[in-house]
Amino acid sequence: MTSTGKLPSRKSAAFGGLCAAIVMGATTFYAPNAIAADDIKVGILLPLSGSVAPIGLNNRRGHELAVEEINAAGGIKALGGAKLVMIDGDTQGNPNVGIQETEKLARKGVVAIMGAYQSGVTFPTTQIAEKLKVPYIDPVAIADSITEGRNFKYTFKVSPKASWYARDQLTFLKEAGEKSGKPVKSVVLMFEDTLFGKASSKGQAVYAEKFGIKVLDKISYPKDTPDLTATISRVKSMNPDALVLVSYISDAVLITKTMKELGVNIPIIGTSAGHIDPAYISNLRELANFSFTVGEWSPDLKKPGAAEINVRFEKKFGVPMNGHAAETYMSTMVLRDALERAGSTDRKKLRDALAKTEICGDKNLLPYDCIKFDASGQSEQGRLGILQVQNGTFVSVWPEASAAAKAVWPVPAWDKR
Repeated sequence: MTSTGKLPSRKSAAFGGLCAAIVMGATTFYAPNAIAADDIKVGILLPLSGSVAPIGLNNRRGHELAVEEINAAGGIKALGGAKLVMIDGDTQGNPNVGIQETEKLARKGVVAIMGAYQSGVTFPTTQIAEKLKVPYIDPVAIADSITEGRNFKYTFKVSPKASWYARDQLTFLKEAGEKSGKPVKSVVLMFEDTLFGKASSKGQAVYAEKFGIKVLDKISYPKDTPDLTATISRVKSMNPDALVLVSYISDAVLITKTMKELGVNIPIIGTSAGHIDPAYISNLRELANFSFTVGEWSPDLKKPGAAEINVRFEKKFGVPMNGHAAETYMSTMVLRDALERAGSTDRKKLRDALAKTEICGDKNLLPYDCIKFDASGQSEQGRLGILQVQNGTFVSVWPEASAAAKAVWPVPAWDKR
């Protein structure tokens, strides 16, 4: 599946058709524009069809906005103003397809690959990229194992680790409970059964124990399961103080609806992914209110430029920017920075430049000071915040120093909303 960084002419109709096709899980092809000889091909590896395609499309928007702004500002100046061109690889959410698409992108001459959203797809595709010596920037996938213990030289992970998500989730739960006078003493961990869910829940269990919070159960469920009534009934019978979830969008929506139907009156604490996707609110409407999620970014973040980029993003795409799109946007800016410093599209020179990345302060949109990589390729300063859906909108509520609103805690029972 190939594309330039721009959608075809008559883009309103084409884009609407694209969205509809993706949501339906259909295979969709972007019509490529002509590629100039000096254009710089960048591989975008994402699920653009299948059940998680809405999130894949959202992630692609962050790349697209960044590429548009880079090219409008004169392209890569160190390379004579060469323009970036996005070349899409559709993983379909399938690791084996992702591997094939990685190999195709490499053969098409991309200088780097950015992807692949899902940890279970990112893990094997980074292995292929390493073998082929193609720089690979991971904007969103969070499994610790993507960078840990592999000694890879071509993988650079902008996203925080899964264990850091857990660290910040459980820290929030501990602080929110103590502040309300009703400490969180127990949780149930519930997670989808791919690498993303397993890696995240492992970290959650570690930090729950560290903070003295009892884990009543660890419940794994099949991704895209059609019914979770029995599972949510089991959660209700244990009566935990909170339910900590790791879910993609269809599961996140289903779990919330089922909790409402069964009257499970406990806080939902999501792990980004489905719980931070705009579709979570658009599908659930008022049922989404008071849900929490750990998140990578928010437009109300007290950081210069956050509100302005959200305006540009929403003007272009008609939806607010979320954490995943912010990460893909910044990952594209990381690539631009490395290309400028490398002054070359040679993959080895670009890899060496990426290893020396240091994008700090106002240049970094994400909620910490610097994007810079340690020896494993991990962005070592990465950290998260907590968002809550209030009045149909995601708002930042923790840490309090950078939050836009106070958390509603404890959350009201379903019949009191």
